[in-house]
Amino acid sequence: MPDPVPTFGLIVPPREGQIPPEAQHIYPDMNFIARGLGLVEMAHKDYDRVIADTADHAILLAASGADAVSLMGTSLSFFKGPDFNEKLISILKSATGLPATTMSQAIIDGLARFSAKKIAVLSAYEDDVNAKLCDYLSVYGIRVMKIAGLNIRNIADLPHISGEYLMARCRELLMQSGECDALLISCGGLRTIDLAPTLEKETGIPVVSSAVAGLWATVNLIGDQKHRDTFGMLFADPSQN
Repeated sequence: MPDPVPTFGLIVPPREGQIPPEAQHIYPDMNFIARGLGLVEMAHKDYDRVIADTADHAILLAASGADAVSLMGTSLSFFKGPDFNEKLISILKSATGLPATTMSQAIIDGLARFSAKKIAVLSAYEDDVNAKLCDYLSVYGIRVMKIAGLNIRNIADLPHISGEYLMARCRELLMQSGECDALLISCGGLRTIDLAPTLEKETGIPVVSSAVAGLWATVNLIGDQKHRDTFGMLFADPSQN
């Protein structure tokens, strides 16, 4: 008999709890289920309002058949620093008895895969959230050479950001950043699935984006035997990096 198809439980910021479109695009052979936290704004007050519900959503995902769980909002898990992110992962594991991660952990794991220490960052955030992101990255020895935020506060505005606009902003940022080991695109609500292969071909440096790295790290909690390197360097054979 074939191995059962794993199910991944995603805790996503919007109340609607929709599965990110990248999930079935990259992993059509996997199952995903999701629950929404009801975040409205990417701001500290709203993060504090919803974050306490994370464990309850994880428990419900586990009860619905999840084999692993992940908190998929990047700023939700870095806004209080690395210790808080690690605490969130521990809470998810304890509440469910399942492997768990967060999107903030995913971007660190993705950058570590390339030993990236000097990076350019494009984010969706306003300046105060960008400052928290830079602080978070610095704890891991990652130096932000230049960061550009899109100054988005309301998460309902994220789907209106086009891929063409993001590509143009990334190219502009990289021209201004000097020598970098990687480009980080932070915010799972930014649709970045088509950016990495193009930018990596143009620049020769890896692109780690929240939307894609979050799924990559979640699936890797259990393991993935398939080659998916059409989606960028993150999915390539590590021996080739």
